[in-house]
Amino acid sequence: MKKWSLVLLVVAAVMPTAALAQHSSKANEAKPTDSSPQAVAPKAVTISGQVSEDEKTLIGDDDAIWAVSNPGVLAGHRGQQVLVKCELHSGKNEIHVFSIKMSLRDVKYVSKSGDSAFRR
Repeated sequence: MKKWSLVLLVVAAVMPTAALAQHSSKANEAKPTDSSPQAVAPKAVTISGQVSEDEKTLIGDDDAIWAVSNPGVLAGHRGQQVLVKCELHSGKNEIHVFSIKMSLRDVKYVSKSGDSAFRR
């Protein structure tokens, strides 16, 4: 019984110091180190549009023209409707592409009257 009470006493003595150490480090992280404003990293957005013929720009669905900072990603998608996940640089009207997907708007569905869905 003395052994368990000693263990509980040690744990009770160590817990406040561990909590204080965690609180101190979080307080230091919250304070900015200099007076300059923190730069916020831009979020990735998804743009739907058509790849231009030179594969260096993307023409959005709202007719906005975006220059691509890494045009190698668009290689092989000339004139196609695509969905692009990218980072916007609106001041320069430029985007940095992270990923590209074919748009499903170009897909056409065809049904046959002989399909099982039409049989009764």
